Amino acid sequence: EWGRSLDLKDASSVAQLWGDLWLLFCVQALPLPIVLTYLLLPLPPSLVGKGGVSVPVLTLLGLNFFLVAIRFALLLAIAPSYDRTEAKGGWLFWLSPFADPLAVLRIFLSAARKPTRWRGRSYSSQPE
Repeated sequence: EWGRSLDLKDASSVAQLWGDLWLLFCVQALPLPIVLTYLLLPLPPSLVGKGGVSVPVLTLLGLNFFLVAIRFALLLAIAPSYDRTEAKGGWLFWLSPFADPLAVLRIFLSAARKPTRWRGRSYSSQPE
């Protein structure tokens, strides 16, 4: 179980927690799959009109390309903080954005469960 402070479920309301999870899903889990789907598969005819791609679809794609660009730019920014010279598979650092959807899934799973242990302490699962 990850630390209780990661998802802060016991420090926020249920509505705030689900709002935060929705935001995390939209900005971290979805952008790369949306961009890869656009690049690898043709757009369905329902999204392409006579005048080309509709404005909402272009906005969605533009926003997601921007979020993916930010994610890879962050890799460039934090790369000097890690010594990967002797690490086996150090090149995998550059592929870490592909793990973002799985990280978001793990946070969802953690947020759905109430922790019973943290830092060696046991908590009862029964309400007090």
